[in-house]
Amino acid sequence: MSTASRALRPALLLLLAVLMTVLVAPPQRVRAATSSPIAGLTLINNVSRKPILGVSPVLDGTVVDLTRLANRNLSLRADLVDGATAGSVRFTLTGAKGTSWTRIESVAPYFLCNDYVDCPLLATADSYTLTAQAFSAANAGGSALGTASTIRFSVSATAVAQPAVDVLFVGNSLIGTPTVSTGQDTPQVLQSMASATGRTVNVTKVIHFGNTLQQTWNAGEVAAAVNGSKRYDYVVLQEYSSLVPTNLASASGTLLNTYAPALSPVLKPGGKVVLFKDWATVDPAPFANRAAYVTALNTNYAKLSARLALPNLVAPISDTFEPLIAANGTSYLIVADGKHPHGRAIYMNAATLYGILFRTSPRTVPNLYVDSDSTTAPGLRNASAAAIGY
Repeated sequence: MSTASRALRPALLLLLAVLMTVLVAPPQRVRAATSSPIAGLTLINNVSRKPILGVSPVLDGTVVDLTRLANRNLSLRADLVDGATAGSVRFTLTGAKGTSWTRIESVAPYFLCNDYVDCPLLATADSYTLTAQAFSAANAGGSALGTASTIRFSVSATAVAQPAVDVLFVGNSLIGTPTVSTGQDTPQVLQSMASATGRTVNVTKVIHFGNTLQQTWNAGEVAAAVNGSKRYDYVVLQEYSSLVPTNLASASGTLLNTYAPALSPVLKPGGKVVLFKDWATVDPAPFANRAAYVTALNTNYAKLSARLALPNLVAPISDTFEPLIAANGTSYLIVADGKHPHGRAIYMNAATLYGILFRTSPRTVPNLYVDSDSTTAPGLRNASAAAIGY
């Protein structure tokens, strides 16, 4: 070996080590520097101040069917990706009929027509293009942050027919527990609700009692469900009950590194991931009390949703539980083991998902098996409807 070759050898070895580090390092989920910091656009029911789920996040091609909404007091909110900040957001909304609206919002949350102020165009039938651009400073000052987020959607004042909905459920016993009266689990009760109202939901289930989502993936059945032979309007992911509030890093790793790459190719245009935000258990440990447990659920599911680049929403299952538990006690919705759902809870969970998947209020769904009196089932459906903005 020549003297020059010997001199180059340490440098070559160092370069090889650097290259190997890059090649074997775990992939990082990084958004392009030019991408928009705006994660999504949420339609808001201004009366309840709740997101209208199912319709939200509003995507290209979304149809806002006014006949299915609780009212026409509507607004639109721009939500930022996890960890992003902005000094202001400039909105430009234009209608095919020549209407337009422009506004700059300099204080979060970023609303099209100011905080919970009705946006009349959103209740006016037309086809719209909405552009939202974030800036580093107030009043659209400083520099533009990435590219503008642009969506095209329509508003209809007449009922729009909805085709059958294809849904993949992945979870454990929290959605797999059957009702005592009919032996139906949550997806099956959902199917019964759909059938009773003249709708169709085609269900694919991968349910393993006691598993985390990662363990269920490792079992191999999910891979078969997302092999490309079928595409889905919605994929409902139900994580192990205590994992998200106590170990966000683990839940995030599973969602972003295992599920997101596999789900992206099998979502239909306009398809969404639904994160099933479960309820606090009767024993709140390791939290001091149920309120602290619920706070951790809310905080960490919001973070999961913001981190997931796929169109997604959080099904507010926990939100429906707490008011009813406060009024009736935990045994009203949770069985004696302190964790699993009572038949009333299964019915209410299915009603919540029904409203999201069919973008309509579940208030008029039949009582089915929850018919012990004239108020139980309607009360459960009302809780669902309120939580999802209908």
